[in-house]
Amino acid sequence: MVTVSTASAGVVEVFVPADPETSVMALRNKAMTEGFAEALLQESSLILPGIMSEERGTLFKEYMVTRYKPYIQGYKVVSMHSGEEGVNLTLDVRVNRNLLRSALHNMGLSVTSTEPLGASVSLPESFSEEQISSVQGFMTLTGIRNTPDAFPAFYFEPGPEGTFKGRFETEDKEWTAVSKDISVVWFTLWSRYFKQLADKSVAKDKEVLSVNGWFSSDAALEFDARLRGWENAVQEVELVELDMLPSGVGGTWTLRYIDAQRFRMLLQSYLPQRGLTYQLAGDSVKE
Repeated sequence: MVTVSTASAGVVEVFVPADPETSVMALRNKAMTEGFAEALLQESSLILPGIMSEERGTLFKEYMVTRYKPYIQGYKVVSMHSGEEGVNLTLDVRVNRNLLRSALHNMGLSVTSTEPLGASVSLPESFSEEQISSVQGFMTLTGIRNTPDAFPAFYFEPGPEGTFKGRFETEDKEWTAVSKDISVVWFTLWSRYFKQLADKSVAKDKEVLSVNGWFSSDAALEFDARLRGWENAVQEVELVELDMLPSGVGGTWTLRYIDAQRFRMLLQSYLPQRGLTYQLAGDSVKE
């Protein structure tokens, strides 16, 4: 059993208990991989609009333990101690948030972190208990609630030469994938579906935020950094322009909502007390 606790943003603490059949070096390596997976889970909690359940978080870390490398930009070992009880490790990890955000969407978590998605999932009778358990874990991680006769529909079928074949159907499209790794089949097909949802979303206009009243452009740029940090409320933030107005410096941004209500609460708690006015496209000016 591995024990993990979050110390602060970017920093994770991991404890791996001693095992008489495992070398100290192997325990240290395990602590490192567990630390990276925990760092990705920690960053995911800042990106996703909803909160992952403990079960889902565990599945996410198990999945990322062998897939973390592309998402880690750098790290520092703050401390590592090996004793009779096991290995204690503290890591300071830098995560590529843009790449992680893309992965979360492809895995379905950006869409299903607040509410599961109803879909039909069919398995062949030839699947072993272990394979069935794996698919059930993928469903929990992806956020799929098995709903017979619903669309989208996912069908697992025996593939050639010991491979797994997946067939994915929507009301107007069908995709297939084949691999010896059952997880590759599952996430390849679901990523196509969620990419299709994203493409439809991109077709919609972005929201526009205008803020006025700063004394300097530096103060506006400080807000730009804070705005980009509200990743559980908005994404794809772009600073369009800064203007010198009679009332001070004004800025205009485009963005996409993840949680519109939360975003309005964040604006209201941050801007008016600093003497700033703001307006979202379609809203009245806020004092």
